[in-house]
Amino acid sequence: MMTHGELIKKLRHERGLIQQQLATGISSRTTLSSLENNQTDITSSILFAYLKRMNISVQEYLFYFNGDSASEKERASQYFYDTVIQQRDLEIKKRILNYQSRYRDSNDFYFCCLSIELKLFLNHKHQQAVFDVDEDMSLIKAYLENITQWGHFEMSVFSNCLYIFSSDYIRGTFKILLKRTKILSRIDTYQNDLSIFLNNCIVLSLERHHFDATDFYVQQLFSLSAKTPRQAYDRMMCAYYLELLKAVRGQSSAVSATIDSFRNLGFQEHADELVALKQRLLSRTVMQA
Repeated sequence: MMTHGELIKKLRHERGLIQQQLATGISSRTTLSSLENNQTDITSSILFAYLKRMNISVQEYLFYFNGDSASEKERASQYFYDTVIQQRDLEIKKRILNYQSRYRDSNDFYFCCLSIELKLFLNHKHQQAVFDVDEDMSLIKAYLENITQWGHFEMSVFSNCLYIFSSDYIRGTFKILLKRTKILSRIDTYQNDLSIFLNNCIVLSLERHHFDATDFYVQQLFSLSAKTPRQAYDRMMCAYYLELLKAVRGQSSAVSATIDSFRNLGFQEHADELVALKQRLLSRTVMQA
């Protein structure tokens, strides 16, 4: 088992922080250095401050410290899905500027990622370069490649920026994530993160007309949903995806009936989103025919 000093040093290196960056405003650099070299102990308040600066929850830290092979980051990803992406473009652009300003002030990569995710979202939404994101994409890819222990934060970043990666890279990464599922089953958010990731993979594979991949990810989502509180929702989504896949392939489909099942349960807004996705994919299919 790692010592606290060894673990802090490992996490700091993965996040590209030098000792002075982590210690500033919390402790002296000498205190941090002594901790990492197992020469001293520190108070819990200093430890928690180090973790906060690295965007690591106490739950994640203890999970990793106790010898497990992955981690969780508790941030408001649900806010990103349920609130931010539904706002008007102008509001999203304001948030981008706000996140960029907060990143400059704090040097906290969390805010950098949020600004990049929103820029990528707008580009994808409009299917054009609203923002120049070449440097941003390289930054995201480099960050994820340098983190060996993906937690909630990394899963959210990857899932929100999924379409900048190749289909082969996504498939290969999923195999690695799946191996961690059993180990991480004690952390509630991981199963939720993986479900969101798979839903995004399915939509992306449909957009790219990689229909074999669509079948694969739907099967994985159906299997995973048996073990999560999202079972009812994810299995309804699986039924929708399979019928949508038939429609995209030009086959007889009951996709409208699967959408109505959401509407009948009172999820009107979600049903409208599913209709919009169906229309968008079918219009692309006609254009490519």
